[in-house]
Amino acid sequence: MSRKIIFWVSIAVLCTYIVIAVAAPLIAPLGPTAITGKPLQPPDNRHIFGTNNIGQDIFAQLVYGSRITLLFGFFSALFSVLISTSIGIVIGYYGGWVDEIACRTIDAFMPIPQFILLIVLITFFSFGTPEASLIIVSLLMGLLGSIYGIRIMRAQVLSIARMNYIEGAKAIGASDFHIMYRHILPNVMPLVMVRFVSASQRFLLMGVGLSFLGIWDTSIVDWGTMIQNAYSQGGIALGLWWWILPPGIAVIGISLALAMIGYSFEKKFNPRVEVNRI
Repeated sequence: MSRKIIFWVSIAVLCTYIVIAVAAPLIAPLGPTAITGKPLQPPDNRHIFGTNNIGQDIFAQLVYGSRITLLFGFFSALFSVLISTSIGIVIGYYGGWVDEIACRTIDAFMPIPQFILLIVLITFFSFGTPEASLIIVSLLMGLLGSIYGIRIMRAQVLSIARMNYIEGAKAIGASDFHIMYRHILPNVMPLVMVRFVSASQRFLLMGVGLSFLGIWDTSIVDWGTMIQNAYSQGGIALGLWWWILPPGIAVIGISLALAMIGYSFEKKFNPRVEVNRI
């Protein structure tokens, strides 16, 4: 199968997930918490993925869970890309002591495992509402994830800032903001796209992991919470495959789609990837 076909299939899979998340109230009008059947009921015509231990429809939970899971990945990636792009452009453009202080600060945080640090930081916050918990956790994930992205963006900007047209813009009196916004930012946008897709995949999996561990608001239905409930309530031990497999397959599907899209973007915008393969 050619890479172009893999790319477009991955785009189709991603779009399918997004459509399901947006149309969740139409697909499952009763919602994820409504008790619609007997506990631990196998799949049938009414419940295509069966029910959980309290009679909630697993298909409805899967559909609504896609909303939170995708929001985790995309919001966190957006925050991460905004922070890493803004800071990376500034320190890469100015260099000097600004660059030195930023690099030493980043070096101090890079050896720390992001997931462990995220768990520690979340314990210091109290979540008032599900919406607040989603925003706070996404901000924390984006902030921690931007550390590595800043170094990548800085390295790209360092090479761009030394080009002749940048020196020419300075010579005619263009402001630093104008140069960074009109000349440097457009040249790093391909890298921003690659970083956004790869970060979305990573943060999506981190969000599922946090939900599975019960670190944040467990009243919110997402795929990690579904897997955690199936595990803690004996779904795996009892062989209730319809309880554990749907969210697991959903996580694998979106993760593979994002990974293939990110690889295609990186190969297109970064020729060194192809050179390294050769």
